[in-house]
Amino acid sequence: MGDKSGKKPLLSISILISGREEMKKCLESLHYFKDAFPCEVVLVDTGCNAEQRALAERYADKIIDFEWCDDFSAARNAGMKATEGEWFLYLDDDEWFDNPKEIVAFFLSGEYKNYNSGTYVIRNYRDMEGIMHNDSYGSRLVKRRPDIRFVGRIHEYLDPFPGPRKVFSDFAHHYGYAYQDEASAKRHSERNIEPLLKLVREEPGKNRWVLQLAQEYSSINEHEKAVDVCIKGLAEHKKRLTPSTVIEPPYLGAVYAYLITSLDSLGRYEEGIEWVEKAMAEPPLRLDVMKPTMAFYCVAGARIYAQMKEYKKCHEYFSRYMAYRREFGDNRDVIELGSSGIISELFGESIFYGAVLLCLESVIRMEDTALAEEAFYSMDWSDKRLLEQGKSEQRMLDGCCNVPYHPLWTRIMQTLVSREGAAKEMYTVFLTTEMGYKQEGDIGKISRLRHLVSEITYDHHYILYTKILWENQKIKGIDECAASEEKIRELFAEHFEKYTDKLPANRKEVCDVAENQNISMEDKLLKVDYRTWKDALEEWCREASIEGLQQWEKRIKSWKTAEDIRYGIFNIKCAEGYLFHYQKEGQGIVQWEDALGKYADSVLNFYRPLYRESVYEEVPENLPEEMWIALHLKNLRECRQKNDDKGALLALRRCIGVSLVLEKALEAYAEVLKKEIQKRDREAEKARQELKVLVTSLKAAARMQIEREEYRTAKEILLQIQSCVPEDEEVQEMIRQTETLM
Repeated sequence: MGDKSGKKPLLSISILISGREEMKKCLESLHYFKDAFPCEVVLVDTGCNAEQRALAERYADKIIDFEWCDDFSAARNAGMKATEGEWFLYLDDDEWFDNPKEIVAFFLSGEYKNYNSGTYVIRNYRDMEGIMHNDSYGSRLVKRRPDIRFVGRIHEYLDPFPGPRKVFSDFAHHYGYAYQDEASAKRHSERNIEPLLKLVREEPGKNRWVLQLAQEYSSINEHEKAVDVCIKGLAEHKKRLTPSTVIEPPYLGAVYAYLITSLDSLGRYEEGIEWVEKAMAEPPLRLDVMKPTMAFYCVAGARIYAQMKEYKKCHEYFSRYMAYRREFGDNRDVIELGSSGIISELFGESIFYGAVLLCLESVIRMEDTALAEEAFYSMDWSDKRLLEQGKSEQRMLDGCCNVPYHPLWTRIMQTLVSREGAAKEMYTVFLTTEMGYKQEGDIGKISRLRHLVSEITYDHHYILYTKILWENQKIKGIDECAASEEKIRELFAEHFEKYTDKLPANRKEVCDVAENQNISMEDKLLKVDYRTWKDALEEWCREASIEGLQQWEKRIKSWKTAEDIRYGIFNIKCAEGYLFHYQKEGQGIVQWEDALGKYADSVLNFYRPLYRESVYEEVPENLPEEMWIALHLKNLRECRQKNDDKGALLALRRCIGVSLVLEKALEAYAEVLKKEIQKRDREAEKARQELKVLVTSLKAAARMQIEREEYRTAKEILLQIQSCVPEDEEVQEMIRQTETLM
């Protein structure tokens, strides 16, 4: 893949390779550069096997063998020394570019002549699925000059990194912080901690190493150690500070940041606020270039005050943070130059989303509708990372219910409800919040809550559930009038007209309202399109709880008419539901066989009237698969009652492979049955051995009585043995001898 033109490379790309899983993706992504302008790829092999090395050779112009010596800078410098390009870019083999069009255009257009370095975005993933991530800036691109080298045994960096610097929005994917489990993450951080401790000792007062060490401790939730490292580092920095000292303001700012966030994580809020104020008073941080860092302290203070329920102070700090957001916008140059580490993510989704979720309650309580609207609608609420944030949503709702009603509050709740898959969760939030207010006896809050939800127009059955329940539970002094039977019936009619497929999954509370208001659920059932109803029923039965299945069984039995086909179908699907549940959760042999018996009976009761008896005997293969399985399950049950294990297993084998729907459930039962048979066989064998020992002992006792000429006693013992082992010929012979001697 190397450049064939013979031209000196414009860009040299150097990568440390150790055979990581993502290495092929990394190497393949380099074509964006190599296809566009003269490039060379220099790989530094720190430990690849033969297969990985062969893969690397397909992409490399040059490979350097490097004997690992626990020094990343040494390995990087070896790679840089072997390159020839005018510009230099370095990567890890677990990151790859996603169409870096800005960087490519930078070189193709000649813009690179006006700069000495470049910074792009590294998207750091926190899970293997690629859902959770945060973006940080990577200063990896530099114009070569003799004095530039890598520094630091770990978390190495280029020094000096000259300006002017071009900041790109292009990003590289990076999975280096995504681990399969917590143990892997901890091992990675622990590996980094020891060399960082050495660097802190060797270069006291250098904030970069303090920052990196605090970061490692924080990543494994050792926040006490992170606090200790930061406090000691700041003290060391101040001790060595002189007018000529390199202050490293970005790294100094990030040390404060990790100290504050670690105290936040430990719940040491008062200390956290003290350090926020100290950080904001630090002389270097008053410089304009450090505004991004100041913005971080504002958001950190807002988060802490939110958790202290100091709503006014939270609102004050959050307002300042949002002002910085407006000032900087998407100006990556300013943000990158004025910040480092955790602070470089300041306006990224991770920090911003977390701040809004925690602080919006305070903004609402202060009735700052303009700021609340700005912050709320700056969020991408379709982002799946924002689902299942029940506590944050409940805090927002509580904020809305503690101040006079405003249409914005309903718009906020409507947005939260309308997220994909969120309506059920919000239904729970609404009811839980109301329950809390009832316990407090706060009628005003209940009134505002009900008014807010009543204004939600989002069309979803869980919203209708809420309105049905609250219409049925109208409280004097809260609602304008008593419960309206007519209104409830209107809501039910709307619900079943729009959501006919939701009938099987109806909440128990909703069905209870129908029962109390004499609203016939049977009528609703019979009016639903059959195919729609059956598909919905099948879906619901697969996920239903045991309690849900039992409730619906009770309802079905209470309905007097049994003429519609759906009654029989429901019984079958309900019985299937128990099998699906047992398959997932596991059950004992008794529960399994009760459920299988219930399924067989439901199927036989439904199908028997539809077929002549002769079909069962003559052509059973023509029966529906449910009927085939039911007949063999009936046979299985009979065999089990007779302790006929061979017959039971044969009947079960005839069921398996017939129905895709029940296949896994039947296989799960097969395992339970095999274990039960094995257990019984073990118990029987144990009993046989115990009997054998007993018989041997009693025979010895009988012989002793014969020797003593106590023939009658000997015979009594022998007759006892014979009742247990009638086939024992030795016992029979001893009885005959005894009778002769008597």
